[in-house]
Amino acid sequence: MNRRLFLLVALLALLIVVLGTSASVQSSPPAASAFTAYYNLLGYEGIGTLGSTLTSHGNTPAVGDYVTTHCRYISVPNTLVGQYYLRYPLHLPNGANISQVSLFVADFNPSGVLWAYLRSRPWNSREAGTTLGFTLTDNSTNNDKTVNISGLNVDVNNQTTEYWIDVSPQNSADPGQLCVYGIQVTYTIDGVFLPVIQRGY
Repeated sequence: MNRRLFLLVALLALLIVVLGTSASVQSSPPAASAFTAYYNLLGYEGIGTLGSTLTSHGNTPAVGDYVTTHCRYISVPNTLVGQYYLRYPLHLPNGANISQVSLFVADFNPSGVLWAYLRSRPWNSREAGTTLGFTLTDNSTNNDKTVNISGLNVDVNNQTTEYWIDVSPQNSADPGQLCVYGIQVTYTIDGVFLPVIQRGY
């Protein structure tokens, strides 16, 4: 009788351990993983140019293509920061958290700079947008370079908000000296959605 009781107690104890372990595994959220989305001006719907100095219903500035590198720029000489933009709409998964934006640029202008802004605004809004982060190129070297908007913590909510990147040049008589190869957005998302993200990006 004691032996049967001992086996029953041992079996119950084992069952409690197995159920407890299973519950703790199920309740633990999967670790977040980093992903990147890449945007450029070649065949990407929605990217275009715009500017604050345009008259009502005016024509947007033309996009230039620097020789054979497909480095894109606004083809307007002697511009100031904020006059014209290359705009890159972001199409990221709902719930993504943006941690960094990287710009791959060519900067051969000895005095001009490129400014880049991560912005958002509510859908169906006339607001100019809220700046969530920004960066600019420097004049230390004339070369291809990467500039980053780092330290971001932006939760994407596609139901209420749109997100984009504006790139604005301050250039000289040769606008092609400041151009953008592309933009990379680094983000994380709950591991539950990993299969969807892996297929989509």
